[in-house]
Amino acid sequence: MRIAIFMTFCSLALPAQTVSVAQLALWDDQPEKTLAQLWGAAAQNPKSAAARVNISFALLSMNRLQQAEWTARESLALDPENAQAQLILGWTLAREYRYTAEALDVLRRAARAYPVAHLGAADVLAHQGSLVEARAELEAYLASGEKDYHRAAENWLKLLN
Repeated sequence: MRIAIFMTFCSLALPAQTVSVAQLALWDDQPEKTLAQLWGAAAQNPKSAAARVNISFALLSMNRLQQAEWTARESLALDPENAQAQLILGWTLAREYRYTAEALDVLRRAARAYPVAHLGAADVLAHQGSLVEARAELEAYLASGEKDYHRAAENWLKLLN
């Protein structure tokens, strides 16, 4: 069952408070220049998972999904508990239509720090045919107190009932 409401969430990667100035510049007229700057910062600190997360977010924002996945995986190799990298990897896999156990796992782990990851997990579960579990993820998001996608999550929950 294809859940069209998920498209509302496709452009989402991280809450606004975690977006760096360089990432905000992606929406200017020179995203490639911004990406080059992020790669430069990562090259200066090759052991920094955060630097790779910034690149992953930029690539995801530019819809360069395979590269976003690759750099999110690099981030997780450096720091397996990095919730931002888990969130980006999960969103990227879902945007690649890869509704796998791995996508579900990283989204559920990311949801501890980023409740919006429940929405991605709900999409994965809905595509796997696990509608009861998808509803539970939507309810977890609604119970988290997050307000950004509250109405969309409520509407989606009604569709799944």
